[in-house]
Amino acid sequence: MRNIIISGIVGCLMMGMAVSLLAQGMVDLNSAGSSELEKLYRVGPKIAAKIIIEREKNGPFVSLDDVGARIKEIGPKTIAKWEGMVVVIPSAAE
Repeated sequence: MRNIIISGIVGCLMMGMAVSLLAQGMVDLNSAGSSELEKLYRVGPKIAAKIIIEREKNGPFVSLDDVGARIKEIGPKTIAKWEGMVVVIPSAAE
């Protein structure tokens, strides 16, 4: 029971942080649609589609490095340009 309560509190805190970050205009790679993704450096319709397909097929991303590892067109230089614009917020189901 105690673990369930702690998990609930942590989940609420994470969601509060997520709302705050998204309110600042940051893009969450685990929930963003194609139009949001296409606002990012070097992301056009094809890369946006790959990001969406990859997260739907293999689950949410856990970090920016995970995105780079799973999407071959996204390298360290691109990820570096995304700093301060992108977040990877775990899904509520985890």
